Amino acid sequence: MTDADWLSQIQQHPDKLFLPGAMLMKYGPSDYVGAAFAFTGTLFFDGAHEKNVRDQICDCFDEYVAVAGGHLTWLWREEPPTGPAVQPFAEAKPMRKLAAELHDDNLFSFCYTGGTQKDDASPYMFNVSGERGWKARKKSRKSLSALVFSLPILPVEQNPLVLLHLFYSFAKRLKPLHGFAGHSLVMTPSRIDENEPTQAFMAGKMVGLDVGDSVFMSGRLRGGFKTVSWLTALGTELLSRVGSVDDLRQELPPSWYAFYDYGAGLIIQSGAKPDIGPVELGLPPAYVLTNNALKAARIQEFETFHGTSHDGEPRIMGAAADAWLRRLDVEPDEILAYKAKLLNEPKLGIANTR
Repeated sequence: MTDADWLSQIQQHPDKLFLPGAMLMKYGPSDYVGAAFAFTGTLFFDGAHEKNVRDQICDCFDEYVAVAGGHLTWLWREEPPTGPAVQPFAEAKPMRKLAAELHDDNLFSFCYTGGTQKDDASPYMFNVSGERGWKARKKSRKSLSALVFSLPILPVEQNPLVLLHLFYSFAKRLKPLHGFAGHSLVMTPSRIDENEPTQAFMAGKMVGLDVGDSVFMSGRLRGGFKTVSWLTALGTELLSRVGSVDDLRQELPPSWYAFYDYGAGLIIQSGAKPDIGPVELGLPPAYVLTNNALKAARIQEFETFHGTSHDGEPRIMGAAADAWLRRLDVEPDEILAYKAKLLNEPKLGIANTR
């Protein structure tokens, strides 16, 4: 299928990008949107209890609203000190005002979505969860804060720079330890457990698809990055594990890879556009080569990306979690073949780079 065919399919059948709630649960499906295909940017960072970082998060949200604000319909908050846990976006105070009301020991939690019903998943989402101040001040602290934003498939397919510009700008502001941006299946934030099987099933068919709940996983991702994607951000400490920038440039040729310095690390763009990686087409060569160049800085193991199965429905945990983590790994003697495959991939140009 050509890019033009793919875009035509999206335009003619936009409903196919939305999946019913609890689709693979024994009692499902349910009458709400459980998951939506989208492009997602994810950043893991420190300091969300500090006022200056909270101000930067609010600036990120303002940028996101400038792109997607007309589509936001709901605000979810976890443990708000005042006000409801969920309310219509139109009735909510601006994020900056709500943030100013929080003590640094309050949970910094805001999840904006664009669903029709409050439980509907949407390709429009801005979700941030920040560590509490008292936890951040503990010497043994391990958790990271996480910011996840998403955009619909069609506008990014038509103009990948929309995703690139937001991800780069957010990285400049938040100075993440690591992060990534690419294809995802966004689950409704209010009913994650019963939609994880849908995500697990789809991830088995598309290796470029992200999995798991980044907020839930943030406590276990200080030691390394989770995955490469179209955009992969590595902070300076993780970069030091994989060699110099010059070393990376030798491994990742400029016709297919771009490098962006965000002040506290580097963003690597792998390919002209995001690749969802249909399994029948083989592993995406641009992602395989990035993964090979960076995997010394990847998290060594991850017990589970999903919760426990209730009735045998698919979940990515145990051996399946390890397999997903290593899904882009190939043998050293295969790297040359993937470099040859890369020659057939679209090259970078002014339409898809900063």
